[in-house]
Amino acid sequence: MAHRTTSSRRRTDRTAVTQTLGRGLEVLRAFDCEPKPLSNRGLAERTGLPKSTISRITSTLVSLGYLTRLEPVGHYQLGTSVLGVGNAFLEASEIRRVARPLMERFAAQHDVSVGLAIADRLQMMYIVWCRSPKTLTLRLSAGSRLPIERTAVGKASLWSLPMVERRDLIARIRQQAGEKARDIMAGINAAFSDLDNYGYCVSIAEFQKNTFGIAVPLVLEDGRTILSLNAGGARLNMTESALRRSIAPDLIDTAALLRAAIANAIAAES
Repeated sequence: MAHRTTSSRRRTDRTAVTQTLGRGLEVLRAFDCEPKPLSNRGLAERTGLPKSTISRITSTLVSLGYLTRLEPVGHYQLGTSVLGVGNAFLEASEIRRVARPLMERFAAQHDVSVGLAIADRLQMMYIVWCRSPKTLTLRLSAGSRLPIERTAVGKASLWSLPMVERRDLIARIRQQAGEKARDIMAGINAAFSDLDNYGYCVSIAEFQKNTFGIAVPLVLEDGRTILSLNAGGARLNMTESALRRSIAPDLIDTAALLRAAIANAIAAES
């Protein structure tokens, strides 16, 4: 009975910590829209959180250096500690620990860059990034962000969403794309067709000229955590047919190995 009570208390404590962390991140994200100083009232409007909650969160974030309070107006701006948040989280991530060896092996074998990313609104954020020393590619790293709608890694993630979430996100993408919406949707539909038929999608020179990307969705066992594994580089002698023939099968296999490794690591932690 005591063991059950302790386990229940731990779960409750973990939920409270997760909720507090989530709210703190929402406050920091509020500055993404427009990086000007904001008041508690402005932060409450952007996040939808009660002003009393915002006051507690901003006080904590100031004490930790993630926000700076501007006197005498009482507004807040991002502090220098924010720069280290992403990498500090990623370094501590169990996913990063188990993913890197598999990804480094793939990168070396195929002379490509390999990234593992997660969606954050209309962007994909890399949580692990590996490259072969021979690869010519974008200068990316863990924490780098790319647009969902113009990258293979983003389209694979978009395809994996539950239908309602996918529809809502596509509506936002169309709205943001404006006059380019037709071309953007053509690329998304082509990627979805590949994902339906083959389990991967390809993007050639969509985000940057003379580059390629190929991606596989990676949905963890909880059914809610959606990652995307991609390989890419400069399109020198790499044709699309060669990409599909030589890289796609191994990328699908690596994604399966990675999913199993992450599941085992999470099970060992709990």
